Parts: sequence; structure tokens; C-alpha cells
Amino acid sequence: MYGPISAFESYLFNALTLNARATRSEYWWPALIVGLAMIAAGVADAMTVMRVSEAGGLPPLNPFSYWTPLLSLLTLVPNITCGIRRLHDTGRSGLWVLVMLVPMVGGLIYILLLSLPSEPRENAWGQPRGQVRPHARDDAEPGAPTSARRTRGHRPSALDSYAVLLQAEAEPSPEEIARRKQEVHEYFKRNVSRRASA
Repeated sequence: MYGPISAFESYLFNALTLNARATRSEYWWPALIVGLAMIAAGVADAMTVMRVSEAGGLPPLNPFSYWTPLLSLLTLVPNITCGIRRLHDTGRSGLWVLVMLVPMVGGLIYILLLSLPSEPRENAWGQPRGQVRPHARDDAEPGAPTSARRTRGHRPSALDSYAVLLQAEAEPSPEEIARRKQEVHEYFKRNVSRRASA
């Protein structure tokens, strides 16, 4: 399950990704954050109109002098793509987003589809988020750090880069230092000393 910050990062960094999956928390946390931002923008716009009206003037006719249209344009594409990825996670085609065009009940059906649980198995859009394929194996030796291990079938995401950055700042353990020294020593023996003797 994603927390609000990681879900919103996934929402932003995967804004142009369609062929993937998004869990319920990956969809609903950003929906809540964007919804609260839209309410705040609406209040700010209403205060602007009231302030201008009290001064006896006309409110600006340019829609871009208000926050709500700007925020709507900025979040339009991420909202659509996140909804499509959420539909993929339930095992449905992204074309189900068009159900919103049905008058009266389309929006309710869409919300219901987005609320359904994730498909627990792999589907046409990949593995469930946070799971690794059962036949996956580590390509690195058992003593290697997790950052050096590559799991077959793992698709890199924006969140993986944060993990690498956090591990880069961590202090290496004595075993890790010894392993690195051994790798440098073996590389030197294998490559450098042969050239020097030749």
C-alpha cells in the first residue's frame, strides 16, 4: 500500500504512462490531494470575485486569471492516465474511462470501477504492484547488496531511483568494504598486472 507522498510521486512521475497498473492507494491519495487543492483554488477564486465586486468593478473575464482553470489543465492528463492505470489494475481496459460520457450514471459507474480491488495475479498490464514474479531470481551472488541485485521481470519505476539515492548516502558495512576491496584486488590482478607483465 502506498502512502500519500509516494502515491502522489507515482501520480506525477507516471503521468504519461498508460501500459501499467495503479493500486487503489496510488489512485485515491492523489485524487484526495488534487480535490483539496481544487477546493482551495475555488475558495481563492471566489474571494477574488468578491473582492472585485465589493470594489464596484467587474471580475476578470480571462479564465487564466483564476486558479481553478489552471489547476484543472495541469491535472487533466495525470488524472486520465492514473484512472486508466487503475482500471488496468482491476483487469479492465482503459477504454472503460469512456463510461463517464454516459449521462447521469456514468460518473457513478466510473467511481465504482475505480474502487474495485486489484487483480491478485498478473494480467495484460503486468504484475500487481509490489509483487515479484514467482520464477524471479537474483542475478548477483548471495552476498551482494540489494542495490546490486537485479530481479528478472522487475520494471524500474521512479520510486526505485529514490531507493538508490537513499542507499548511496548510507554508510557501507565492514563486509561491504571488504567485498569492494576484494573486487578491486581481483580486477587489478586480472586486468592491470597482466598488461604490465606483457
